[in-house]
Amino acid sequence: MGPILASPFIQGQVIVIRSSEEIAATLDADGKLEGLLFMPEMACYCGSNAIVHRNVDKTCVEGFGGMRRMFSTVLLKDLKCDGSSHGGCQRGCLFFWKAAWLRPAEEENGTAEPQLNSRVGPASTLLDLPTYREDRYYCQSTELFGATHSMSRWNLTNFFRELGRGELKVPGFMQILFLTSFNRFRKLLGFQAIGAIAGIQYGNSRGNLGLQPGEWVEVLSRGEIQATLDPNGKNRGLAFTPAMFEYIGKRYQVETQLQRIILEKSGEMASLMNTVTLKGVTCHGPCANNCPRNNSHYWRECWLRRV
Repeated sequence: MGPILASPFIQGQVIVIRSSEEIAATLDADGKLEGLLFMPEMACYCGSNAIVHRNVDKTCVEGFGGMRRMFSTVLLKDLKCDGSSHGGCQRGCLFFWKAAWLRPAEEENGTAEPQLNSRVGPASTLLDLPTYREDRYYCQSTELFGATHSMSRWNLTNFFRELGRGELKVPGFMQILFLTSFNRFRKLLGFQAIGAIAGIQYGNSRGNLGLQPGEWVEVLSRGEIQATLDPNGKNRGLAFTPAMFEYIGKRYQVETQLQRIILEKSGEMASLMNTVTLKGVTCHGPCANNCPRNNSHYWRECWLRRV
């Protein structure tokens, strides 16, 4: 029998992350369950309560294009990787959690405590799971392709499940259908997707504002941003994506000054300069086909101005 597609949990539900012993018992020799890696950074949450952010019926996998199917998996609100076991990576990804690693909070008797300080038995096993293999980092993101399955671009069943659970609203669904269909038609005619932006210059500056966490900034206008991009819509390799247009002209606080991130496709650590994330500014909505990952957008300093 194959894996069950849907998890038994719903958005907003309070759950308990199972003990390190229970989770360790589900993992294979590679520290995976159904292809999904359990990471050492997740071990500190064992025995803790959390809130379901989204079910994951599908997800994007960077570098492979399109959406891929996932089984019986959820994201938990605010539980992000701090990169402590992965060279200080600053991607800040939400962890993926298999339903087998969780249980409803109403089944919990008493108050559970995290088990990070336990260095013996299964807790130690989770903390010592591999994070680097064959000259590349090894994490949920780098192994995500193997934890997911191909799906037809015409498969709409995942949208119907999201509508039924309230994770997608009808107007959002209609917008996704329109944008996807129209952009595919434009691509056939050789035009850019709606919202795509291309510049004319190569080798533009990344900016030099020296932004620090907590500072307030304003996103520049479309024309100002376009002047920093090459014909591929990138500034020194970093794309300004259509999903970022909704933030133009608005003000936000700097969250993180990015210096190093693991590349999802290669597992290599990449260095970044003059690039930040902004508080509450994440990838979501129709441009991402309602992908649940909620990854932070990366902003060159040349796309921002200090307030």
